[in-house]
Amino acid sequence: MNDSSASPPQHSVPLQHSGLAGLALQLPPEKALLARRIVAKGGTPEPEEFDRRGKRLSASEEAALRAWLDVGLCTRVLEEVRANDGTVKLLLGLPDGKKVETVAMTVGACCVSTQVGCAVGCRFCASGMFGVERHLSVDEIVEQVIHARRQMKIDRVVFMGMGEPSHNLENVLAAVVRIRDEVMITNRKQTLSTVGGVKVFERMMRAEVKPCLAMSLHLADDERRRELLPRAHKDPLREIVAAAAAYATEMGTPIQFEWTVLAGVNDGDRDVDQLCELLAGIRGFVNFIVYNKVEGLPFQSPPIERIVEMVRAVKARGILATIRNSSGPDAQAACGQLRLRDRAS
Repeated sequence: MNDSSASPPQHSVPLQHSGLAGLALQLPPEKALLARRIVAKGGTPEPEEFDRRGKRLSASEEAALRAWLDVGLCTRVLEEVRANDGTVKLLLGLPDGKKVETVAMTVGACCVSTQVGCAVGCRFCASGMFGVERHLSVDEIVEQVIHARRQMKIDRVVFMGMGEPSHNLENVLAAVVRIRDEVMITNRKQTLSTVGGVKVFERMMRAEVKPCLAMSLHLADDERRRELLPRAHKDPLREIVAAAAAYATEMGTPIQFEWTVLAGVNDGDRDVDQLCELLAGIRGFVNFIVYNKVEGLPFQSPPIERIVEMVRAVKARGILATIRNSSGPDAQAACGQLRLRDRAS
């Protein structure tokens, strides 16, 4: 699928003075950056803090800052759900009344959404059950990390929540830069998860600041993968993987290949053989994800013993492999469980 057909013409909500972007309209660049960093740490930018940093606010700047503080972030937490393992799922309200979910995990990572819904329609995932409504703005992406930091220490960001990041790539890559500069989380601790596409990785290669890469693979057979991921890019898998490998070489980090294990769908010996053939010579590792049940969908996870067998078989072929047990499944906060709550029955 071409970029134009894969990414529907959704638009971000225009911001005025709310949100982190609003600070740039109120203060000079250096002072606005300091204010953003204070907010990103969970604090409130007070004039005394600027004094301590040698950036005293003028009377008009202080008034402008107060005006911004009256408005604050453009997103707000509507609901918190805490899982048994300490994971916290946040339902966030957006300026236009739409909602997204983000997850703060006790491992120090924040799972960030990039769209309201998802257009790819992976058949095993809740996020795409009702399609996509719009892209998230840069502020709406970055502020998810700030809300997560108010729950717990966060030093990693994974773009693995609602939405396909490559469909909103301009805003996602801009968010990577701002998370680095304002939230102070380096791009090497930010991972973008995508179904992939040759043009997607070429565009990412040209980015000034590059995140680490995770590719949602799930099957290594083109025809069967298109059935499971019906609206993913239609480039041949070998071309997508080659483009991903070129990006990873430029980035200097290995690719994470994600494989949600579905009983009777992609857990067979043939699936393992095809996976190993596809990834032969590629610098990366396979992350086998234990499937998290989604109400209304027919899929099941195979026994953990079978997943362990798959890991061993892949490792025997010289490819690194791990098993991911997702955080917060009892709170519907795990991989594949985030959804448009207003549309869910």
